[in-house]
Amino acid sequence: MNRSILGKRTILIGCLLSSMAYANEETSAPSVRPGNAASIWELPSDIWGDMGTFVRRIDPKENYPFLLGMTAGTLLLVKYDQKMLNGSQKLARHMGLISDEKNGREGRTILDLSTLGLDMPIRVPANSNSALYFLGDGLTHVSIAGGLALYGSINDDNRSRESAREIMESIISTGIIVQILKRSTGRESPFASTADGGRWRPFPSPSAYNENVPHYDAYPSGHLATAMATVTVLAGNYPEKTYIKPVGYTLMALNAFGMMNNGVHWASDYPLGIAIGWLAADIALERGRKRRQQPQEHAENHSTGFQIDALQPFLQRDGTVGLSAQIDF
Repeated sequence: MNRSILGKRTILIGCLLSSMAYANEETSAPSVRPGNAASIWELPSDIWGDMGTFVRRIDPKENYPFLLGMTAGTLLLVKYDQKMLNGSQKLARHMGLISDEKNGREGRTILDLSTLGLDMPIRVPANSNSALYFLGDGLTHVSIAGGLALYGSINDDNRSRESAREIMESIISTGIIVQILKRSTGRESPFASTADGGRWRPFPSPSAYNENVPHYDAYPSGHLATAMATVTVLAGNYPEKTYIKPVGYTLMALNAFGMMNNGVHWASDYPLGIAIGWLAADIALERGRKRRQQPQEHAENHSTGFQIDALQPFLQRDGTVGLSAQIDF
């Protein structure tokens, strides 16, 4: 293998591992204790609160070494993006992952929801490289959350239910933040690029973005952000499962490799995506810890999202008789 290609691939792996190492050092959520899981009706308000917490947590004074390192790493990757992409795709062709006949993004539709008025076909990978790409697909991680929720309901396992909820909370928060940044930076995806490294067209109009998404949505990587969020929640709530991080990070690296092969992302799209996913998950884990530290009676009152706290008769001066109720949401 060409030494320059190997060296630049080493830069990518180093940036990925440094972002993940930071998450390893900072995330130390205990496993979920038995008890009542939070109501699903609280999720929208929690996500709204997460947005404010996310902004407050980005404190340059406190986190400047990490922010400086991530920025420097991203700029270095931007400089070598095209050469790294070419090297990755050359290796992928040698391995048979992509070719002149397959671009590595192919998928098969297994469920068409157009009859319900939804332009959201459910697709599965059609070849090996697209399988690597689907590792970071939102459907993959929603399915993990759904499986945990189902297992938790069947077995009355609060840890599974709470993990499912925190995964959904973190990936929705991640999706909102990533979309804001994509629509702000306007970077071309490699397969649609019109210049080496892709052009940046900041703040495209909503209509321009929606009409030609690949010309504006490369930076940062939503796939890696979503994957990082899921791995972080699982590792935080199942600390005894020591294989979660190494397996999860390996799959993320394969996902990153696959997305360069199929021309969806540049290497420099990854560090910020990883950081966003970790922070969103850490916020969800922290919220869960605080919720479980509240008095048990408070948890019982809010376990269903609806609670009648007081019910008593009343008599008004005009002779009206009735019942008054105090209701908690």
